[in-house]
Amino acid sequence: MANIATPSHMAQRRFPRSLLAQLSMPTEAESMVDEIASPVLDEDMGEYLNYRQLRQHLKLKHIWNQSFSNEMGRLCQGIGVGDNGIGHRVEGTDTFRVIYYDNIPPDRRKEITYTSVVCEVRPQKADPNRTRITIGGNRICYPGDVATKTASLELVKLMLNSMLSRRGAKFACFDVSNFYLGTPLDRPEYVRIRLADILQEFIDAYQLTLFVRDGWVYFEINNGVYGLKQAGKLANDLLTERLAAHGYYQCATTPGLWRHKWRPVTFVLIVDDFGIQYVQKRHADHLLEALQQDYKVTTDWTGTKFAGIDIEWDYKKRTCRLSMKGYIDEMLLKYNHPRPRKPQHAPHAHRETRVNRRRIPPSSRIACHGLSR
Repeated sequence: MANIATPSHMAQRRFPRSLLAQLSMPTEAESMVDEIASPVLDEDMGEYLNYRQLRQHLKLKHIWNQSFSNEMGRLCQGIGVGDNGIGHRVEGTDTFRVIYYDNIPPDRRKEITYTSVVCEVRPQKADPNRTRITIGGNRICYPGDVATKTASLELVKLMLNSMLSRRGAKFACFDVSNFYLGTPLDRPEYVRIRLADILQEFIDAYQLTLFVRDGWVYFEINNGVYGLKQAGKLANDLLTERLAAHGYYQCATTPGLWRHKWRPVTFVLIVDDFGIQYVQKRHADHLLEALQQDYKVTTDWTGTKFAGIDIEWDYKKRTCRLSMKGYIDEMLLKYNHPRPRKPQHAPHAHRETRVNRRRIPPSSRIACHGLSR
């Protein structure tokens, strides 16, 4: 899979305007941006921006300030006013609760951790400007098991081949929203955020000035959040318990592969993404209804995107074509490489090459073109 550049990695990189202009053309780059998360790009400067830079940016700060406030509200008990004055602009998950420093148990104060803010653009989402607050898990000494079983890319490909071999089978993708944020922790954790980094809207809504200690505001973490060591394990264990009540179980010897006791439903689970093989839609609906009892689920019945792979299905011929749209454009941008004027298609047309009257062995030619395979 392609490595996606994050703001922290790319904040200092600059790109020529000619390259940006080429990548803004209606090519495969647009497909890439539509499907994956991208760091925030200042089109005027050709520079990737991190959160602190976005807060000072004249054109973009109002967008990302509200995005950060929305994320804080999502983690806490909501923020803003909803439509027609009902509810909140963003509903909360009760993951964070503001707390006085003196109320934190003395034996846990050494484990108070920090936050990191990641900003990215995801046009396929309802809110494309996404800010995510993650937790520094390295400061937390969790006494339990934190290992989580997850599916491998090899298992995903085996699933796709199995799907084509099974008569009447189809493929669908489900995505569970707030998978970590909806999972209660077995013990609370604690985090602090500098008051100067919090927007005034949130300070006023939660009266944070009453909770400040030496310039910091402290929060108790009650639900799973990205960055916590135990969050994935607890979320997976809770999902296992909930699905077991509906007849689903994880295969003992194949991590990430799930089945039903008798229904023709098999799925691969990668964090909160379900790649589902099913025969007859009513059986897939059974899984969907089971998940919707506890989670908000987004469905893709076409099954055309899973694990970063674009899939083109032909159920009549029982074939599928796998690709990664926009991968080359992403690499051109990542390595600051201009788009070649003359296309080089792979596999390259074969031509005999002789050096010192000796034929280059095929193995050498394969090694030279290995990256294009």
